[in-house]
Amino acid sequence: MNFELFEGEVVALVGSNGCGKTTLLESSAGMHAISSGLISWRNEGFEMKLVRDSEGRRGSLPPMGLTLQKNGMSGEETIEERLTTVLAVSGCHYDSTKVSQLLNYWGLEHRKSDRISQLSGGLARRLAVLSGLAPAVMSEKPRAILLDEPSEGLDESARELLVDWLRALASKGHGVILATHDPQIMLAADRIMEFDEKRGVSVKKQKHPLSNFDLPERSGNAKISKISSLFHWAYRMEKRNPIDTISRFIPSILALL
Repeated sequence: MNFELFEGEVVALVGSNGCGKTTLLESSAGMHAISSGLISWRNEGFEMKLVRDSEGRRGSLPPMGLTLQKNGMSGEETIEERLTTVLAVSGCHYDSTKVSQLLNYWGLEHRKSDRISQLSGGLARRLAVLSGLAPAVMSEKPRAILLDEPSEGLDESARELLVDWLRALASKGHGVILATHDPQIMLAADRIMEFDEKRGVSVKKQKHPLSNFDLPERSGNAKISKISSLFHWAYRMEKRNPIDTISRFIPSILALL
């Protein structure tokens, strides 16, 4: 199939379980080998760059936001560490005040020093969703955000906040691809792509006014290199729990890249 994400739009992938929503989303992030065609992204220099093709060639992804269906976070991370690492890996400027502000929006600031393993399922999901959105919120340039079932496990207030952030990010020129079964989230989309085994893919478009929702302001002083951030992250995880670190933390690394 041919798929293109444009700046300033939210695309919802809908359909029954097993119809290919997650596969398309994760393939867009270069996580799966593809049998034909190619996946390319436009980088911040407005050049089209190969991410993966059917001949096995691979390239690096531009800065983006990613939330996996099963969170993809290590329980050994603290809430604050998770968010700062995500921001550093995506090349964003930030400081402690900005991190606290982001966490406060999602009701997590008071738990920022706790490990993820100590969170309830709902709070862990809030953090995973925030980690996918934050690289765009803190970026001056348009970025793509990939979210797999983002509202799953969220309470009503968090789902409403998610809708507000999705529309606000689209109004600022960011693009979002999300897989969902949630009618509330579908209503926030500009384009709904419904997958059906018999009929194939059908597309429905919806119009939305520009959002006036106030996202956290982009500011901050610190910018840590991606390599340095990943090194310090791996060191902290190994120090806290040195049992088979590599195999246990691969999902977390994938969700950060």
